Amino acid sequence: MKKRLAVIALVASALFASTNTALADAQSDYQLALSQYETALANWNIAVKAEQENFKTAMQNWNTAIKAAEQARKDIASKFKSDADAIRVRTVDAVAAAATAKDKKAANAAGKIEMDLAIAGRNAALEAVVKPGMQPTKPKPVPAPTPPAKPAKPAKPVKPSKKPVVTKSPTP
Repeated sequence: MKKRLAVIALVASALFASTNTALADAQSDYQLALSQYETALANWNIAVKAEQENFKTAMQNWNTAIKAAEQARKDIASKFKSDADAIRVRTVDAVAAAATAKDKKAANAAGKIEMDLAIAGRNAALEAVVKPGMQPTKPKPVPAPTPPAKPAKPAKPVKPSKKPVVTKSPTP
């Protein structure tokens, strides 16, 4: 009888000890995975913030380039308008001062040539304006790291019931 009790106690303690060490291993593995997850999450937050800052800076630079190009275009257009008005005034004055039809025709031709040169200069200046390029695209967020799964709690051992199991017998 004492041997039987000793064997039962030994088997029970072995089962209990193996469950506890398995639980301890699972818990330590979970703690390690949790610390790795926290590190990955911190790195992910830093990377996402850096992407957002880079996008914000790129958008500011792009908006500045757009404004600069638009201002250059407006400056070129206003210079051309003042030059074209001056050419028209000179042409009208030259035509009015011309005595013959041949002189008037020559003054008009000279005015047209001068206007064509002004248009060519304007077009060349507009081509020289730096184009800002494509608008920066908003970065797509990188998926966040997934948290580790918590270890499953060991199932509680089923205690034997003190009540006798009653089975119903089929009625004839």
